[in-house]
Amino acid sequence: MRKNVFIAIAALLFLTTTHTFAQALQRHTPVPEINLPQPNGENLALSSLKGKYVLIDFWASWCGPCRKENKHLKKAYQALKDKGFTIYSISIDKPRDKKLWEDAIKIDGMVWNNVWDNEGKATQAYNVNSIPSPFLIDPEGNLLSQGEDLRHPNLMKVLTKYIK
Repeated sequence: MRKNVFIAIAALLFLTTTHTFAQALQRHTPVPEINLPQPNGENLALSSLKGKYVLIDFWASWCGPCRKENKHLKKAYQALKDKGFTIYSISIDKPRDKKLWEDAIKIDGMVWNNVWDNEGKATQAYNVNSIPSPFLIDPEGNLLSQGEDLRHPNLMKVLTKYIK
């Protein structure tokens, strides 16, 4: 009986782990669509930015490292926005923190696209476990890079590798 319970638990853990790995985003393949509300309440679909290199950045107003990273995102945006680059920042702030999110956008000078994942659907679709969590997609909507390489001090080096 114990052996059967052990086998059942092991199988369940294996299936759960396999499902997690199967959900991981793969380079050079399309990323999941995102369609979330902006501060003005209107939704902005990620697919509406096709034709540009897009840095998808998961963050939150209460996240110190995220707020620090915003100054580097601002520099990258200013340097590359006229070369077909934009940023799609996705806040994971809770509904009670909506005002803090809106204030952080203004304080940090985040003049690019900002949306709010108040239900966690995009966070789940992109398997985000920690923030900040950046993803770079090409003009066709395929994943080019993700993770630490897209944070300061490597951010501009990686972006200029793709964006000429």
